Amino acid sequence: MLTRDQVLDRALELITKEGLRRFSVSELGLRLGVVKSALYHHFPGGKAEIVKEVFGREENRVLEAMEEALNSAATTRDKLCALALAKIVLVRELGRLYRIREEIADELEGFLVSRRIDFLRRERNLIASVIQEGIEKKQLRPVNANLLAVALQGALQNLSRTYAVEGQPLKSEEVESLIDCLLEGIKA
Repeated sequence: MLTRDQVLDRALELITKEGLRRFSVSELGLRLGVVKSALYHHFPGGKAEIVKEVFGREENRVLEAMEEALNSAATTRDKLCALALAKIVLVRELGRLYRIREEIADELEGFLVSRRIDFLRRERNLIASVIQEGIEKKQLRPVNANLLAVALQGALQNLSRTYAVEGQPLKSEEVESLIDCLLEGIKA
C-alpha cells in the first residue's frame, strides 16, 4: 500500500532533480509504479498540493527537531544551544535541498519565498518563547525577546545554510560560542 510519505519522498527527489515546472503527477506515478489516480487519492489537489506538502513536511521536521531538543535542556542557554544544534544538524541532513542544479534552485526560490514567511514566523515564535521563559525565570535580563529571536534566527539561518551547502561537520562548541556571544555580548 502506497503511503503519503512514500509519495512525498519520491516527489522531493523529482522536484530537486527536475524542478517545479517539469515535475508532474504522471511522472511521479511512473516512478512509484502506480497510476496517476492513486496519487490523487492521497492528494486530491494534485501537483500543487503535493509540492506544498513536500516542503511543509520538511519545514515541520526542522521545527519538531528544534522543539524536541528543548526537552533535554534545563537552562535558557542550554535550550537555545540545543535548539540551534538541532536546526543546523537537521538542515544539514536535509541538505539535499541545497545540492541541486543552480537553475532549479532559482526556480524553487520564488516558490519558497511565499512558504518561508510562515516557517520563519513559527521558528521565530519558538525561539522567542524560550527567551521569554528565560526572562521570566530571571536567567536573562529583560530584553526584547522578539528582537533577540530575530537576531538568533538570522544567525542560525546563515550557519545552517553554510553547513548544509559545504557539508562541513559542526562542533557543538561553535554553536555554544554563538549563543554565549548573543547572551553575554562581545564586549571584552
